Amino acid sequence: MGENDAASLLPLDALSSIFVSVGAVDVLMGAGLVCHSWLEAAKLPDVWRAVDMENHKVVFERDAFVLCAMAKATVDRSYGQLRVFAGERFVNNALLKYILERSPSLATLRLVSCFQAFSPRLINVIRESPLLELRSLDLDDTYITVGELTAVLESCPLLEVLRVHNCFEIYNDDEHACPASEIRPD
Repeated sequence: MGENDAASLLPLDALSSIFVSVGAVDVLMGAGLVCHSWLEAAKLPDVWRAVDMENHKVVFERDAFVLCAMAKATVDRSYGQLRVFAGERFVNNALLKYILERSPSLATLRLVSCFQAFSPRLINVIRESPLLELRSLDLDDTYITVGELTAVLESCPLLEVLRVHNCFEIYNDDEHACPASEIRPD
């Protein structure tokens, strides 16, 4: 009996647990294609609840179009159960809109060096459908204005953690500054 034959004998829930440990990007890159049972396990929404597309070699090897297609595939495979998404460099406003519209359970969002993630159109989408589950927002070296950040915060009533690092545009949009009375110390 070969390795693939032995692996195919594992129950789907065991394979699903392995895929969760391996990570969404590696499953998309082919781990789910070994045999029929692995393909079935790769279709389970549990595998796609946390998608980390940051600091993965694929993020640096593929172009933004391919990475956006991969991210959309993970969102679709989660069947609305995506809880955590992290992306680096490739996330644009169209992809972020796609994620937000199809992920009502999104609780953690981390964006690193995503210079085209926020736009007035996306902010309108966020205002129309508040991110009621979002509890953690982490923006690092990401272009966002104070007005856009304020709109996001107003749409996230359960937000517990906000980390904003090296988002220089925040400091250049004084017209939409958050009133000091809205800032609460920990």
